Amino acid sequence: MTYWHMQMHPDDKSFADEHVFSILEHKRIIGLGDWNKGQAVIAEFQTEMKVNDVVAIKNGAKLIALVQVIGGAYHVDNDSTDTGWIEHRRPIRILDWELEEKSLPQPRGTLEKCVNKNAPTTQVISEWHSRVVESFKKRKLATAV
Repeated sequence: MTYWHMQMHPDDKSFADEHVFSILEHKRIIGLGDWNKGQAVIAEFQTEMKVNDVVAIKNGAKLIALVQVIGGAYHVDNDSTDTGWIEHRRPIRILDWELEEKSLPQPRGTLEKCVNKNAPTTQVISEWHSRVVESFKKRKLATAV
């Protein structure tokens, strides 16, 4: 299991405040658009992210939700809904919502893999996930799929 952080918006960060909560809740997906300069990020999303990885969804530095990847990457190119820009997708389950408007200390990038367990951003995500795991265990819920 690996930690990641990512943001989901086409070109306008105000999109995330308006739509990402609903996309996560009702579509149960995370994903990326398709843009020329983003090919390395898209490849990482498709090949390096794995089932059971945990992703902190953010808008800039502001945390939105903690989700768990529950399936493989897939591509959609003819969605005419408000999620049509999300061409590269993965199914998720929501682990927790950030309701206290906490932020990441190092919020760079569209999609970032947490590679240093001592980095402040990784620690914030890891601590959040630990609280979720503890809650799941008390409720006898599976922590992996």
